Amino acid sequence: MTAESGRWRTIVVRIPNWIGDAVMATPALRALRVAAPRARIVAMATGPVCRLLAGLGSVDEFVTIEPRGRHRGLLGGWRAGVELRRCSPDLFVVLPHSFSAALIATASRTTTRLGYWTRERFFLLDVRPRLAMEGLRRRPIPMTRLYLDLLRAVGIDARDERLELAISPDEEGRTSAALERLGIGADEPIAAANPGASFGSSKLWTVEGFAGTIRGLHERHGWRSLVLCGPGEEELARAIAAAAGPAAIDTSSAPLALELLKPALRRARLLVTTDTGPRHVATALRTPTVVLMGPTDPRHTASNLELTRVLRVDVECGPCHLKRCPIDHRCMTSLRADDALRAAESLLEPVAAA
Repeated sequence: MTAESGRWRTIVVRIPNWIGDAVMATPALRALRVAAPRARIVAMATGPVCRLLAGLGSVDEFVTIEPRGRHRGLLGGWRAGVELRRCSPDLFVVLPHSFSAALIATASRTTTRLGYWTRERFFLLDVRPRLAMEGLRRRPIPMTRLYLDLLRAVGIDARDERLELAISPDEEGRTSAALERLGIGADEPIAAANPGASFGSSKLWTVEGFAGTIRGLHERHGWRSLVLCGPGEEELARAIAAAAGPAAIDTSSAPLALELLKPALRRARLLVTTDTGPRHVATALRTPTVVLMGPTDPRHTASNLELTRVLRVDVECGPCHLKRCPIDHRCMTSLRADDALRAAESLLEPVAAA
């Protein structure tokens, strides 16, 4: 414990809304627990993220924020901060870079408000280290390290970037029941495919690519693949399952709740996915993962890659970080099922040998 952390009785952490970023925040939560073992750590997050992170030993209480409901807009953000005053926080760690997240910290009347400096919100924060920049964009380092580096501004020097998630008996039981309803036997080995991307269509791979990979895994290993989908992705999941045939298990009529992805992905022998949240859930659970990456810079997620193969094609227009491709989506359409299958085999061979 640092001299500073000994004075913290209650720490509030605003967790990012994006699922992948939320999972990549778990090393920072763990570092706070180690540095301030007697403090009460309160995590503020959306409902789905609260359920995903539930059970972590680094969090004592979850507070749900409703950015599309009662906490919408600046007035709603101020209301969320006022509601946190009951906690009497000593330290508020603002992980998102948004103005609204810093506004919540200010409204909470927290003694110390920690977050990265931006021009729009610097006056809302007490401790505000600057982001390292490359031109107009921040320097691309892994989000896990970015969050840990933020804590150094209050004297916490942590280097452990391992992701972690907890699975409760209830989540295990609900997932087993859901898989049984899908016709998956208790001992049946399965793979998983995650074709969606809430970020935007620029991250999507082709239907043919996913379908070919699913068929190839079935031919080589006898595994059927669970085709996952989030809200609004049902049509895409159905199209892939139809193209893949009997090798696919379509979940579009009853998508798994976010927290149930944890037991499902822990059970899976392999995940093939776009660069989106379930990728990091699988990493936290030590599931081998093949990532199809297009418009985003891979350096933002370049940690915990021991069981991950990232497939991408260097194109002159990337990484663009655009939500929609304005031209021909060449960064993703250039990737083929054979590429994913080769990457999968390179991951599975060491596992089989062990």
